[in-house]
Amino acid sequence: MVSFLRLWVRRPARLGAVAPSGRSLATAMAEQVDPQTHGAVVELGGGTGNITAALLKAGVAPDNLIVIEREQALCNLIASRFPSVRVLCGDARQLRRLLRREGITRVTAVVSGLPLTLIPDRSVRTIIDQCFSVMADNGQYIQFTYSPAPPVSRSIVTGLDIRGERADWVFDNIPPAAVWVYQRRFATVPLPARQANADRMADARPI
Repeated sequence: MVSFLRLWVRRPARLGAVAPSGRSLATAMAEQVDPQTHGAVVELGGGTGNITAALLKAGVAPDNLIVIEREQALCNLIASRFPSVRVLCGDARQLRRLLRREGITRVTAVVSGLPLTLIPDRSVRTIIDQCFSVMADNGQYIQFTYSPAPPVSRSIVTGLDIRGERADWVFDNIPPAAVWVYQRRFATVPLPARQANADRMADARPI
């Protein structure tokens, strides 16, 4: 947390939040990933490692988890917290090149902590395009937002031929956040992790 605050004071626009993702939000993000699916799980914007921890707790194998972080100090922090996880210090706009350099050819999910609402649309489109270019046909892109609006604009969704839906609300996060999941429009396989999450929410409703 101290490392995050120091960086936020120096460069707030690059981090996009005044605090790391809360535990409930990190858990809600991780619940959208099926840890049994074959392929790597990529986390964008690892920050202080809260989402990384939630992904590992949810069952993602450490050797299947790749964390991309632009800030060297945060890369060092995540690497020290999770020595068995591969941490790549680089820009998400160059995701394909970063993964190719590591010999990673199959990605099943991308979990993003990037502040998309603070990033120019042109860069957001590049990031999303890079993500889907490395994912399998039924791969999923998972993104949280503090806004009631979708985190990816309609023009980008249409231009890249993808579709998205809000998978969860996390009201006890500060500020409250929504979790969105995006897929290619032609994806046919349902997402078991999202179904499990829906079942969990249904079970929690009073009878």
